[in-house]
Amino acid sequence: MAHYLSYRSVLKSRYGLPVLKVPVNAGFSCPNRDGTKSAAGCRFCDNRSFSPVALRQAASPAEQVHRALSRRRDRIGEVLPYLQPFSNTYGTVEELKRRYEPLLEVPGVIGLAVGTRPDCFTEEIFRYLAGLARRTYLSIEIGLQSAHDATLSLCNRGHTFADFSTAVTRLSSDTIETVAHVMLGLPGENAAMMLHTADRLAALPLTGVKIHQLMIIEGTEFAAWYRTGRLAVLSLDEYAKLLCGFLSHLRPDQQIHRIMADSTAEKGLVAPSWSADKTGSLQVIHRYMHEHATRQGSQYGVDRLNG
Repeated sequence: MAHYLSYRSVLKSRYGLPVLKVPVNAGFSCPNRDGTKSAAGCRFCDNRSFSPVALRQAASPAEQVHRALSRRRDRIGEVLPYLQPFSNTYGTVEELKRRYEPLLEVPGVIGLAVGTRPDCFTEEIFRYLAGLARRTYLSIEIGLQSAHDATLSLCNRGHTFADFSTAVTRLSSDTIETVAHVMLGLPGENAAMMLHTADRLAALPLTGVKIHQLMIIEGTEFAAWYRTGRLAVLSLDEYAKLLCGFLSHLRPDQQIHRIMADSTAEKGLVAPSWSADKTGSLQVIHRYMHEHATRQGSQYGVDRLNG
């Protein structure tokens, strides 16, 4: 029994072969770091811990993909460059074209996955992305974390859920796939609030969801909060239970890109320690899903039907 609709399986079914997602540093910045909205960034964020390419940008995006593929001589399948660190629609259309277009010329590349924020779009960028999606596969991954504005403010996100909803609706109107990044275990949120985030995502024309646990990373403001007891982290069992509930409230057709994040002490991980054992933690999560017969979408619309 498949407990959720995995993005990997969707891509393999679509293209007939596995698709290798290659992280790329395209050299963009972020309005929450360059002073446009804030110079402090999100209180949980350090891209060096989340992205293997956050510190690498000497080579062009296309050259980064070529180098990554040269190290994978056993590769079988297609390639999907993932513009990962920071906000990769934060620039002019000309800047986006200079970074995006050469990637599409790399042999085996099927399209682009672009990580960004909901407040990093202009009308010109929407039009460019719409044209791009007509030429190639395009997935826009948008950082959200929570549907609750109070939580977003606490995290110093610098945008609202309405901003996210507007971006997703507009992109979807141009038949562009959209993915929400959400985080479970943020300070101030209980289980009901996290499930409400799932309900709100299920109500949007959103293609996929990438789910992470809150990780405490050295050098972030949340690390200081953690050490003074201002916030706590989820145990693996707590996370498995919350994750399964979250999945059950999503639509059955929404593709699940990830069900946990991972990092290491060498990359700044402070807590939870189980984040450093991806294989073992995933085994625990999948065992919990099996024991509790988790099924994505099983609670979708239930409250509305009962109400």
